[in-house]
Amino acid sequence: MVMPEPSERLRPAVIAYWVVSDGLSAAFFGGLAWFVGRPLLAEHWRHWSPWLDDALLACVVFVLALAFVVPPLAFLRWRYGFRDDLLLMRYGILFVEERAVPVARMQHVDLLRGPIERLFGLATLIVFTAGNEGSAFRVPGLSVRRAQELRDRIVQARGDGRL
Repeated sequence: MVMPEPSERLRPAVIAYWVVSDGLSAAFFGGLAWFVGRPLLAEHWRHWSPWLDDALLACVVFVLALAFVVPPLAFLRWRYGFRDDLLLMRYGILFVEERAVPVARMQHVDLLRGPIERLFGLATLIVFTAGNEGSAFRVPGLSVRRAQELRDRIVQARGDGRL
């Protein structure tokens, strides 16, 4: 059986959401490494040298740059769709992952809206399945209305109201 291609795209606002959330994380951990880790290492490790300062700074800048480069690339690859009794997803930059989650395996479905997602008017659909490997699947970057529609469609496809 050939898996159908998912055709729906995430909302473009997900790029800004990812840049802000990834940028805040990168800035926090980069600041922690630079302002806490570097002085501690320099004080307690006798082999610390100025070139290690430069290497650490380069790593911090690289991670911050990734926070701006990765989201548009991830957005270009992300696709999802709901066909018959399957939730289809395709995502990834270097390693592209394709998933087809049968409705029969779905145990429940949640909508997640963190503070930054609410700022951009977005929601994440989370589907929990039976089994232990990859038992939760996320579809980020949906409008609230679309996430609710998908949730309701999954519940309807289940037909037994157990979601």
